[in-house]
Amino acid sequence: MVSATGDSPVRQLVAAWQAAAAVAAEWAERTAAVTAEAFHKLTEDPAVQAVMESWRIAAVVPGRACECQCPGSHPDDTGVCDNRAVITRQLATGRGPATDVRLCAPCAVAQGVAELPR
Repeated sequence: MVSATGDSPVRQLVAAWQAAAAVAAEWAERTAAVTAEAFHKLTEDPAVQAVMESWRIAAVVPGRACECQCPGSHPDDTGVCDNRAVITRQLATGRGPATDVRLCAPCAVAQGVAELPR
């Protein structure tokens, strides 16, 4: 049944949906702007730039095991390894050219934090 003002339930639903969609679109725009600004500020930090330059990130075949030597690479964060490699990092062996080492996300973060100047 149509109300006295001519608003059917379908029209009310459409109006509510449009209002919700407008709010969601505004939220997405604001979130994108804040995220972009934060990322820009983060990448301008000299410490972050130094870490990014020292790492070579490459895709790793899913299911490969992490090769991090946790006790030597991040001794303050032992036990964080989840053994699911997500990136590779070139590490100097001291006996020749650097080699690619597969790292899981927790080990990669722990190594990055361990290398930041204190």
